[in-house]
Amino acid sequence: MQLFSRSSAVLLSAHPGYPPWQVYLFGLTLGLVTGMDFIASGMPAMAASHIQGGIGATPNEFLWVLTSFACGTVIANLLIGQLACRIGYRRYTRFALWLFMLATLACSVAPDIRYLALARLLQGLAAGGLFTASRVLIQLVALPRERKPLMYGFLLGCFGFGALIPWLSAMVVEQAGWQGVFGVQALLALPVWLLMEQFYPPHDGQPAARQLGRLDGWAVLAFGLGMLLLLHAGDDVQLLRPSANPVALTGGVLGLALLGWTGWRLWHHVDPWLDLRSLVRRRYLTGLAFYMLYYLCNGGWNYVLPVLLENGLGFNFITTGRVMSLSSSVTVLVAMGYLYFSQYIARRRGYIVLGFGLLMVSCLWTAQSLMSGLSVDALLPPLLLHGLVPVLAVVQVASMTYLELEPGDFAHAYQLKNILRELARTVGTGLACLQLQNSQAAARTVLIERLTPYQLATANQPLTPEWLAQLSDSVNQQATLLAGQHLLLVMAGVAALAMLAVMLQRHLV
Repeated sequence: MQLFSRSSAVLLSAHPGYPPWQVYLFGLTLGLVTGMDFIASGMPAMAASHIQGGIGATPNEFLWVLTSFACGTVIANLLIGQLACRIGYRRYTRFALWLFMLATLACSVAPDIRYLALARLLQGLAAGGLFTASRVLIQLVALPRERKPLMYGFLLGCFGFGALIPWLSAMVVEQAGWQGVFGVQALLALPVWLLMEQFYPPHDGQPAARQLGRLDGWAVLAFGLGMLLLLHAGDDVQLLRPSANPVALTGGVLGLALLGWTGWRLWHHVDPWLDLRSLVRRRYLTGLAFYMLYYLCNGGWNYVLPVLLENGLGFNFITTGRVMSLSSSVTVLVAMGYLYFSQYIARRRGYIVLGFGLLMVSCLWTAQSLMSGLSVDALLPPLLLHGLVPVLAVVQVASMTYLELEPGDFAHAYQLKNILRELARTVGTGLACLQLQNSQAAARTVLIERLTPYQLATANQPLTPEWLAQLSDSVNQQATLLAGQHLLLVMAGVAALAMLAVMLQRHLV
């Protein structure tokens, strides 16, 4: 594979002085900047139980750590267009990385849950817009025929960081405790900032003034508060059903009302900062729906898999992280191969069908394989197969979703896409957690009912506290495996419905 051509070749007409190696490194830097967004959300999620125990927070209190980051992400995506139009995407990225390092260090020294939640809000404000900023910058500095060289580095950087998250999280927690999860993020942000200063173009990172719009402070405040209430209510049902927690239900209803009011205000605004009217295109809305389906499934998969590996199969934290990172590394390799051969790919809808189909197969295969004593080698095939799904599903959707939009509307489209991505991922995680807990409780009840006094008496084991504790652990492990199998079957059904929906639609071709 020959990525680099002659040193005299011009790959970016806007920057003819850039040699090919500098163009590829610019693309890689864009991907690494995007990866900071993935690391900021992925590492704390992977180490959630360790952070919760280390900070001494109840499960309900720890929800604010998750939802405050998501709220910061949403607000960042609302404001990024305004800030970038005034200072450019290069300066925006510089400021965001500086704020990210400071907020992440604040997270690492948080003395209590309230301090940590506030620091995570600032971290979300810093990292939440980096994905949008990097992707929009590619549109601004490169013509359509010039974007492929940039995309090599972009996909390598963002997917590479994604593959690193599980293993790195486990290693850092084992060596440095929960504080290290945030400390290593700040350390990673430093070289990324230095690369940004070196390889980002000095100009051309500022969109046209006509895209600016008029900022509506009340609408931004309402949207941010509404999203915080909605996400917190959605996560709260992981722990308590809404019927038993009217406060969470009321907060969710109020959050929906605030979001609805913001949408109505944007729609009727004379010069909106997020132009929803320009985004009403069949292809874009169809692609957005499949984006959300993918991230809904992705949120569920990323929650249930580490639970099954640790609590169901008894793997330690480092082994769990290593297995998940190995699965994600397949995505990196396939993304590079896909991009190289992309010019020969036609009828991309078929690849999206295949992507959701492989998600269904990997869920069914993993569910069928689950049993006590299962080795890592026996579990790897379905997990490696799952590594193909992001490239075959979401990358293909991305290549077609924005074709009908005007170039000036791309930034608005990506802002809305990343807002809904965060919402879908959080909802998927919350639903998976709720379903897993309900199934675990039901399975545990059934297993305990089967333990009759006669069976206990004939077990050839004295009824010592140690043996009873071992029996309880075995019941919990079996309940986790049964609940995980049930949830994976549900996810396989969702993937099958998504696959059918792709086959039936006619707007993504």
